[in-house]
Amino acid sequence: MRLKHPRLLIAGLPGTPRFWVMLGAACLLGYGFMEVADYVFDHDGKADPDAFDKAVTQFFQQFRSPRLTQAAVDITALGSSNVLILFALLAYSAVFAARDARGFVHLTVALLGAMLLPELLKGLFERERPPGVLHLVPAVAFSFPSGHSFGAASCYATFAFFFARYVPRIRIELFCYALAAVIVFLVGLTRIYLGVHHTTDVLAGITAGGAWAFFVAGVFSVWYRQPEPRTRRAASAA
Repeated sequence: MRLKHPRLLIAGLPGTPRFWVMLGAACLLGYGFMEVADYVFDHDGKADPDAFDKAVTQFFQQFRSPRLTQAAVDITALGSSNVLILFALLAYSAVFAARDARGFVHLTVALLGAMLLPELLKGLFERERPPGVLHLVPAVAFSFPSGHSFGAASCYATFAFFFARYVPRIRIELFCYALAAVIVFLVGLTRIYLGVHHTTDVLAGITAGGAWAFFVAGVFSVWYRQPEPRTRRAASAA
């Protein structure tokens, strides 16, 4: 009987660095979301979130131009449901190719949360869109948190996790998360530039979306007790 190499199991065991990194990131981002929500809705006169949001919006408005607006519209589409669904289909194709049943459930839970949670939170907080600002793209429903920012943070962090899961190299993993962070940052900036969200809406969306993605990744890492799909196939072929 051949014993499995312990290195193949380390990513899925509770108490290992990956589990605690995911859980720690989720807790840190979740705390960030609560701080932003407290700053906006329960500041007790200690600060004026509206003044802060207005100042940032006015700063971005001075740079508006037809060319920059078109670029912002193109970039903000990276957080739209249509683009995220396209990337999700690509992720599902990789999961099916790897016959990764746990990964399928993980991806589905993460994506469903990215779709449903922003709407639930918006209905809970009921914050209106920025007043007195020309909205350069259509925007409906409430404003807090930013749905584009939430969806981008949760989905791209999840996609980065899966890419690193199938290509288990630390440099590639760090690059994936860095790329995801850049995309999320740019999507958030465009929501402010286009006038459809307060800055605090964007901060709340990024922190809440990231917290959801890392929380789900941390929970499911407990069940990733078998070798990674690609590694398992290679081991069976040998």
